[in-house]
Amino acid sequence: MQVWNETAILWLNYPHNPTGASATQALYDKALELAHRHGFVVLSDEAYSELTFGAPAPSLLSSGTERALVFQTLSKRSAMTGYRSGFVAGDPELVATFRALRPNLGVATPEFVQHAAEAAWNDEAHVEALRETFRQKRDDALAVFNKEGRGAGFEVVPNDATFYLWIAVPKDTTSGAEADRWLQHAGVAVVPGEAMGETGEGYLRLALVPTREECRTALSRIARVFGARSHVTSERKRT
Repeated sequence: MQVWNETAILWLNYPHNPTGASATQALYDKALELAHRHGFVVLSDEAYSELTFGAPAPSLLSSGTERALVFQTLSKRSAMTGYRSGFVAGDPELVATFRALRPNLGVATPEFVQHAAEAAWNDEAHVEALRETFRQKRDDALAVFNKEGRGAGFEVVPNDATFYLWIAVPKDTTSGAEADRWLQHAGVAVVPGEAMGETGEGYLRLALVPTREECRTALSRIARVFGARSHVTSERKRT
């Protein structure tokens, strides 16, 4: 209770990077209930909300707008990371405060970026195509991990959003050691979970951002590493 009374802002980030986890509407309902009770505000980064492969991701604003702000961006839905363009929506009073604060923290958006952003926000066809591309790469990766990775002790943590796979490594190794091993033996760079914080130890984050063909090449190399590890594990068990 004391923590909530001392809270000014609660940050939520779903769908989540690095794990790909999604929030439920009940979580957002509870967050705003606590915000009203204890007097803080809830800020929700929903950058990956349109990169989902199951049910659409819920939004904080579906639970209410008072004491709530949602941050959106073109970086993920439109692959326009370098444009640094997005929007903020929610509680009118909080939006007004943000509008007064923002000019002191950043620069004005160039006019050509504004025109590009307007076109991107008004077109859903490219978002559907991008989502389908990620779905295909995701399916390719899951096929390899479910067939080859599981036998080597690697498990993909279930998720249905973002272009990340959060992978549990075998108990006899560490995320750092496995990331080094994949880089050395497969030429594939992944992020060790320990780089995300202590609770990330034991996991790897795989980002499906290259082309589908490049991802397939990487997956075939990873599969060979899995095969080598499975062979070593089998030999150890026999001895």
